[in-house]
Amino acid sequence: MDGTLDITHAPGVDVLVLHGEHDLSTQSYLEARIDAALDAGKSVVVDLSEVDFIDSTVLAAILHGQRRAGSDGADPGPGLAVVASPAAKFVARMLSLVHLEEHVAVHLSRDSAVVSLQRRTGPSPDDSHRLSGVTRVTQR
Repeated sequence: MDGTLDITHAPGVDVLVLHGEHDLSTQSYLEARIDAALDAGKSVVVDLSEVDFIDSTVLAAILHGQRRAGSDGADPGPGLAVVASPAAKFVARMLSLVHLEEHVAVHLSRDSAVVSLQRRTGPSPDDSHRLSGVTRVTQR
């Protein structure tokens, strides 16, 4: 399957924006990007709002990241959140079927996810959620 992953940055947060179709062929790269951000002490937003298809391996990578981040809110360190737009019906349905929201914070917008993760680690300037820089990676 063909899928791309854009990486944008906000203070303390890496935002991984997935486009297209993602499955086992892109799962290891997604998991590596999540691990790299967490290893650097950053929180992670996995934005699925532009995805056409995901399978269980992508969900497993997200849950792996959540376990590493300890996104239960008890620890003020790095966290992990997901963005799922209701317009991406397949993804919204998939997340609903597996009850992902019981394990990971699911947001309707990228800004909401970024701000919520930044608040975990303390106060930040009003414009700190602004995203900068895009790195595009195409996995085939």
